[in-house]
Amino acid sequence: MRPMIAVFVSAAAFAVSAVTPASAGQVWLTIDHVRPYVIERPASEIVIGNPGIADVTVQDKTRVLLYGKAPGVTNMYIFDEDGKTIENLVVRVTASTDGLLTLNRGSMRTTYACTSDCNATQTVGDSVTSFAEVNQQVQMKKQQMSGDNN
Repeated sequence: MRPMIAVFVSAAAFAVSAVTPASAGQVWLTIDHVRPYVIERPASEIVIGNPGIADVTVQDKTRVLLYGKAPGVTNMYIFDEDGKTIENLVVRVTASTDGLLTLNRGSMRTTYACTSDCNATQTVGDSVTSFAEVNQQVQMKKQQMSGDNN
């Protein structure tokens, strides 16, 4: 029975690869960071599987900027002017831990960005309370800077 399963998996993998016109490469992104990406030939359309995880800004037909928004995995299809697939990329987004301190108090998690001092920061995965408190302070500062005190 075991060899049959292996043959079935191999056949399924072959069927999937036969249907997919372009092989899927990978690109790794970090949350809140931009990474340039060069497309092998001019593109006409770009589709992100889950724009909640990653996004793209088009610079021109062969250069884009990829942006990590939340931890997770999605994909990005790039099509040429004839609608043919140029690339199908697996996009993996991770959180950076450089300069961050994570404090866990039971189920409550708060993340701090640390240089010479540590300050609470908005980080996906923090407790809702911690995230909301930092977000409120950020929004208040933003309003203060824009002169909108309403």
